[in-house]
Amino acid sequence: MTIEQLWLELEAEASAGSTATWSMRLASPNVGQPLLVALEKPAGIRSLLLPVPKKALPARRDWPECRGLELFMLAIEGQPHLGVKLRDPNCADVFTALAEDVSPRVVTAPDIRQAITALLDRLRHWQHFLAAGHDGLGPEAQRGLWGELHVLRAHLVPALGPTAAVEGWKAPAATNQDFQFSTGSIEVKTTSAKQPQAVRITSERQLDDTGTGTLLLHVVIVDEREVPPGGTAPGTSLPEMITALRAALAENASAIDQFNDRLLETGWLDVQAQRYETRRWALRKELVFMVQPGFPRLVESALPTGVGSVSYDLSLAACEPFATGIANAVALLAEASNTPGQSSNQPE
Repeated sequence: MTIEQLWLELEAEASAGSTATWSMRLASPNVGQPLLVALEKPAGIRSLLLPVPKKALPARRDWPECRGLELFMLAIEGQPHLGVKLRDPNCADVFTALAEDVSPRVVTAPDIRQAITALLDRLRHWQHFLAAGHDGLGPEAQRGLWGELHVLRAHLVPALGPTAAVEGWKAPAATNQDFQFSTGSIEVKTTSAKQPQAVRITSERQLDDTGTGTLLLHVVIVDEREVPPGGTAPGTSLPEMITALRAALAENASAIDQFNDRLLETGWLDVQAQRYETRRWALRKELVFMVQPGFPRLVESALPTGVGSVSYDLSLAACEPFATGIANAVALLAEASNTPGQSSNQPE
């Protein structure tokens, strides 16, 4: 039974007139640590509760702050519980996704201290997503994510293997380039323009090859269509692309976990997948350029003193002398080890 189904069951009991202040079910009755899916009455507030010994309670200064959620301590029949509850009813779908993510990591912990650590660590991981709000991905963000995932699925996973390919996907962390490996980096630009003349470069660091090794600009040109619910159109939706990538990574548990974490960092939630079913993309063309001396670009070292945070349009025609084949580009990156290169925290 899913976490959502457990909460629905508890809510049905509450509406039937149960008088207890807390209604609870074990998240996983036959596994490990006793994480509780709980409902606080009479307000009907959804919560997760973890029974903990007093000596294992973490100091409040170690609790993460998560928008829309509240961490708390509670004694039930003398037993301390560490809890997290939904504070903002508008975040119900997000809280369900968080609970489904947290539960297996907590219940399978070998002891209660590690279960507490797992709970707090996952909440910290969710901080970035929750702080950014939960309105979902806009059309431009969807298109950009689709393009990155296409490059990952079609080119990098087959060439580098699941672990190295997913580790190299740095775009969710807003690094200078979307993919970074020990021998090179790739900046992906996805456009649905009918006859694209240029792509937008959003930072003087984006096409700066200082310390990157090989630097590639990969332009993904797509046909983009919106279809009514249940309608059909050529191409692949974002949920379908994600499903296909998960299938490609299915035999590598660590790659799947890291991929799902990166998706969360982008603002993607599986429970919101239906929002993205009506927009589809079909690949029209791919262009790959080697960024090297003479390539048309602005870089930090060449900017006048006092000038920064530069964005500009880059003519694709001006890039043609630096064009290379996709197979050649991937072959260069296939020399990368399983450990990606150092990544900058500079935002795009």
